[in-house]
Amino acid sequence: MSTTEHEQATSILHHLFTASSFVGIDFGSGPNHHLLYFSRQGLESWISIEGPWHVHATQSTFDEGEQLEQLMRLRRERIHHVRLGDEHPHLELEFESGSLLFINGYQEHFECWQAGDARPLGGDAYLLVAMPQGELAVFADGDDE
Repeated sequence: MSTTEHEQATSILHHLFTASSFVGIDFGSGPNHHLLYFSRQGLESWISIEGPWHVHATQSTFDEGEQLEQLMRLRRERIHHVRLGDEHPHLELEFESGSLLFINGYQEHFECWQAGDARPLGGDAYLLVAMPQGELAVFADGDDE
C-alpha cells in the first residue's frame, strides 16, 4: 500500500471509529467471522472480520470462547485510538480501558476485514477492504472509480 493510500485509509478509519462505541455483534458462519457495530452521536459504522483477531487485555488468552467474552466486555466502551499497520493492513482498535482489538490484515487468498459507514454492509461514503496479499482497497465518496 502506498503512503497516500495509508494516509487516506488512516484518516477514514479515524473518522469512522475514534470516539465511537462498540454497540453490537453478529456472528458469522465460522469461528473468525463476526460483524461488529459501532455508534457515535447517531453515526453508525461497522467492521466485518473474516480472519484471525484477538483482544489484548489483562490475562488474555487465545481461546475463542474467552476471546468473545473479552470482546463482549468492551460493549458500549469507546474507542480511544485507531491504528493501521504500515506494511499490511492490520487493524488495531484501542479502547478507553486500554484493551486492544487486533484484526489481522494479511491472508494469502482471502479478504481479512472490511469496514464502512452504512448498515448493514456496504459503504455510504466510505468502504475499506483488506484484500488478499496484504493489499488495501479504499473507496471514498468522490473517488473517480
